[in-house]
Amino acid sequence: MYLTIKQFILLTFLLCCFEITIAQKQTQKVKDYYTNGIIKMKGKKINNAKIGTWFYYANNGKLTKKERWKNGDLKFTILYNEKVKASEIIYKDGTVKKLKGCGC
Repeated sequence: MYLTIKQFILLTFLLCCFEITIAQKQTQKVKDYYTNGIIKMKGKKINNAKIGTWFYYANNGKLTKKERWKNGDLKFTILYNEKVKASEIIYKDGTVKKLKGCGC
């Protein structure tokens, strides 16, 4: 049996919607908390691989670092000082860039 063009387009559309739904279900938001209830870290995973920006906090709630991930591969880390100002960037190859104006 051959498909008409309309049937083919409809079938293709439905398959694309099904794949998008599966991908959305595999996206997981991750959060961890200190025993005092303050957030420790948060980020997202797809298929158990970190993606996007991950945030890490001290037990007083202040941001300490951010990590940028793409498909489970760490691209860079930004460290923050006690004034919550970005102080340095550490790239995945290990190079460190000190930031000016961090209030250090």
